Amino acid sequence: MVDQWAAAQRLQGKWEGPATGRPGTGQQVREYKSILGGRFILGTDETRWVPTPEEPDGLVHEDLAVLGWDATAGQVRMRSFHGEGFVHDYRCVDAAPDGSRLVFEADQVENGPPGMRARETLVFRGLDDLESTFELAMPGGDFEPYTHEQLRRTRDLDG
Repeated sequence: MVDQWAAAQRLQGKWEGPATGRPGTGQQVREYKSILGGRFILGTDETRWVPTPEEPDGLVHEDLAVLGWDATAGQVRMRSFHGEGFVHDYRCVDAAPDGSRLVFEADQVENGPPGMRARETLVFRGLDDLESTFELAMPGGDFEPYTHEQLRRTRDLDG
């Protein structure tokens, strides 16, 4: 059985790298750290998207996430809050046996259209390499990629 919480602990640190997706291309910085006596992990994320003809000033996306262990459900939960006003209440629906991949799904997106869903897949490609894919599904539709990041851990953070 996969220890999802141990796998989530691997996120701790500062991560940086390129981002691609519907907004275009950009740079992302993420940071995950242990909070509240190690019972939760706080993640922050800032992505700076380069200017495009549609967005001549570029875009800045910010979000924060709180991960915790749901003992009743026996899974990691992640609640993420986006600067655009969206809130995702994710549950870990799949994990690789070695903890190298975590898949989170939200059955609804607060402040999105009814029936909108979200999925984030985190894949550890090594000790200091993290790939993140964020997907959205519009009401009645299938998941489609929205953003993709290739991140490198730039420093560890003390719990």
